[in-house]
Amino acid sequence: MLGKFSKKDTLKRLEREANDDFHLLNELGPAQFDTEHLLELLDSSRARLRLFQRRQKLAMMLGGTAAGWVFMGLLAHGFHFAGLALVALGIATVSILGFFFIIVWQKWRFESQGELEYDLRSIEEELKHRQSLKRRPL
Repeated sequence: MLGKFSKKDTLKRLEREANDDFHLLNELGPAQFDTEHLLELLDSSRARLRLFQRRQKLAMMLGGTAAGWVFMGLLAHGFHFAGLALVALGIATVSILGFFFIIVWQKWRFESQGELEYDLRSIEEELKHRQSLKRRPL
């Protein structure tokens, strides 16, 4: 088992994780970052969440339209329009495959919406905490 992974693979993995600010944010916590970097991470986190939500919306639309295409295919088959039935069921298949592709891609890329929201909340809370420390008189 230990011989399967080379030192080069391990070093690449460590370098990739060290360059991933969100991985470091989860490992170390937001208190370890300076304010300017946290503001950049906040913008990036909001952008990642918006991208996730747009892709989820697209996946849901594809999944929903797949049901409509299946219904149309069955209806066309019932009225003996074999060509239209094949086209509709073919489009339904592509829609379902697109739906699953987006879902798997999202899971691989972002894990979950909850984790993205957690990152966003932790950054916002740390920035609020720092802001409240600035306002306090010494």
